[in-house]
Amino acid sequence: MTKTPVIAGLFAMFLAANAPAQDSERITALEKEVQELKLRLSRLEASPDASEKKPPPAAPGEDVASLSNWKKLKTDMTTSQVRTILGEPIRIEGGAFVSWHYKNGGQVRFITGRVERWSEPRK
Repeated sequence: MTKTPVIAGLFAMFLAANAPAQDSERITALEKEVQELKLRLSRLEASPDASEKKPPPAAPGEDVASLSNWKKLKTDMTTSQVRTILGEPIRIEGGAFVSWHYKNGGQVRFITGRVERWSEPRK
């Protein structure tokens, strides 16, 4: 009888005996990692992202879509930031590029939810 099958058999028995312990350790490590990721995610969701800070709303009595508000627009603003500054558009056209239309010809164009360009309304 050769030693190779005996060694292989002993090795297989060792692996079988230790597999549950290794699996248990691996599961424990994965559970710990998931908990750490959940904690990091909840912290990220709770903290305001600098790019999502809302601009100051229009002053009371000010026409939300006034020319001074159009001057507050910046490229890469989100739709919610634009809505805060200009209010609701009178019409939205969309696809890959989304255009919001305002009275007097004002228009804001978004690409993937961010301002790409705009044209101020005519006086």
